[in-house]
Amino acid sequence: MKVDVLVQNVSDQCIPNLVAAKTYQPQRIIWIYTPEKENILKRLQQAVHGVRQETWQVNARDSQALASVLGQRFSNLKASGKVVYHLTSGTKSMALQGMYALMKQSHLSATGVVMDPQSQHFDAVLPKAANNQTPCVSLGFNQILHVHGSKRKDKSGRSMEIVLPHYDAIQKLRLLNPVLMRDLKDVDVCKKEEAQRNGGFYFLRQNKALTSNIQQGLHIAQDIGVIKGLNIQGNQFAFQTVYTDNPIKYIRNVWMEDWVTAVLAKHNDGNWKGGFSGIEVSIKQYENYQEFDFLGARKNHLVYWSCKNTSKLSSAQLFEIDALKDEVGGRDFHIAGLVHTAEIKEGLKQKAKRLGLHLVNVLDADAEEKLVRISCR
Repeated sequence: MKVDVLVQNVSDQCIPNLVAAKTYQPQRIIWIYTPEKENILKRLQQAVHGVRQETWQVNARDSQALASVLGQRFSNLKASGKVVYHLTSGTKSMALQGMYALMKQSHLSATGVVMDPQSQHFDAVLPKAANNQTPCVSLGFNQILHVHGSKRKDKSGRSMEIVLPHYDAIQKLRLLNPVLMRDLKDVDVCKKEEAQRNGGFYFLRQNKALTSNIQQGLHIAQDIGVIKGLNIQGNQFAFQTVYTDNPIKYIRNVWMEDWVTAVLAKHNDGNWKGGFSGIEVSIKQYENYQEFDFLGARKNHLVYWSCKNTSKLSSAQLFEIDALKDEVGGRDFHIAGLVHTAEIKEGLKQKAKRLGLHLVNVLDADAEEKLVRISCR
């Protein structure tokens, strides 16, 4: 579809705005916005630089003023070709009054569309309804972050492509987890400075034994590629850092992040536009980097999984996940959940459901199937 003018309402739900701009590739974009959304407007304008852009400021809380401004603006609008009004974002009053004002202009050839996040198409709603009219362009991982005012810390995280070759080794660590957690209960590893004084060899505190299960876990960590040069001598071990400087922490908890990444990479249907374990992302205008256990982009959604290898979970942990997903990806257009090893009571399951969070027990036989099904909706 050749589009001369794309009209869009600016709101916190800005992913559809950017998708529409990339999909229709108009000659001109008109942004209708309220003063409260000026920061989002600026990020959207930067994301589509090179396109002629125009801004119409409105007061969405004053119905009469809104109708007057939009009526005047659209009556004066000149377009040599198709006008598309994208209605997914913005307030209901902006969308309804804007489309009503536009449809009254007999001198314009106009269509109203909304984005369907499931089908990844734009559906026409006016003047004639039509499903799956225009397929959506898929945004990249960095594009989605940037339009929300965030960015990935340089070189942080392990990508799906890097983790995928270690899928089998990570699965071995998953199967070893129950006995490994038993052996690692109340276990602390010495600090790096203590190891340096000990000839570079690390040891477990309280004279804890480096059991055969722990040794096997360390060898698997080396197979996964997070350490190299593993040297075990009795109850001590030395290694060289590749991804982690604490392999005991890795085989206790962090491996779950790589499990999520490897599983999703293995079942990649070509729609993933980036995915990372242990990635650091800035929150709101590049301040305060926050680590995400897994964060990826698929079909214009952010997919966020938190990983917790604990026997118990609390409401506070669920609220933390809920807050992070909103901060990094806005209130819509995301999938978020918790990969865990705990026995979860029914009340906590219901709370997760109310928050829109998915739960996957990594030790369940169908854990991989669940993770893929939820992530790839």
